[in-house]
Amino acid sequence: MSKENKAYLTNPIDYINQHFSNKEIFRFILTHPDMDHMSGIKSLFTKKYVRNFWDVPNNKPDPENWDQSPYDKNDWDFYQNLRAGKISNKTIVRPLRDQTAECCWVQDGIKILSPNKELIDEAEKNEEYDHLSYVLQITYNEIKVMLTGDATKNALDDIVRNYNRNDLKSSILLAPGHGSKNHVSKDFLDAVDPKLIIVSVAEGIDYDYDTYKNYGTVLSTKYYGNVRLKIKDNGKIFFRTQFQNYSDNWYDL
Repeated sequence: MSKENKAYLTNPIDYINQHFSNKEIFRFILTHPDMDHMSGIKSLFTKKYVRNFWDVPNNKPDPENWDQSPYDKNDWDFYQNLRAGKISNKTIVRPLRDQTAECCWVQDGIKILSPNKELIDEAEKNEEYDHLSYVLQITYNEIKVMLTGDATKNALDDIVRNYNRNDLKSSILLAPGHGSKNHVSKDFLDAVDPKLIIVSVAEGIDYDYDTYKNYGTVLSTKYYGNVRLKIKDNGKIFFRTQFQNYSDNWYDL
């Protein structure tokens, strides 16, 4: 993102409070236990009622060195208390690949593609916790959206090996690992074959635009700021952005 655009970075908690002030959060899914994916969790759960919390099984140790960290140890401690059941009125679930339970995601069209036990074991053995990131495919009005968190190439290749490629095809893809080249699986991209790729680019990461541009329209938060999508009842997809080319109106995908 350009220097002039950085001033408009959106605090997600402020955004939720502004646009959904009278609504609870039915489900909060923590993709994996890295601090850049849970920063602010204590504040969010304090300001909004969160009914269900998804937590991938893990034994990740305290990251330590908090004095030099850009993150808040209070968020890590809150996460540990939450997953231990010490925060009241929360349902904690830890579903893995293809599992279902009583927490309504079957009706919500959410399919869990990753992780499985083998990927969790690999993450623990190598202390590479991106391996156990949730990968979810959501179906709404027959439109499929693929959410990949920070899934590694190993995890994405494992998904391709274990599912029918036609079942993985999705119109919208949230690029894994902030679009990093280290998280790109061309076999996975070939199977998903997205029309629209959204890249949530972390500061300092040069995402793999040259690969993603071969598959569909690419919108990165680095250049476009906030990206919003609408899926209409008729299955039409519309999007708009905060900056650049698509910031003036809703565009038909």
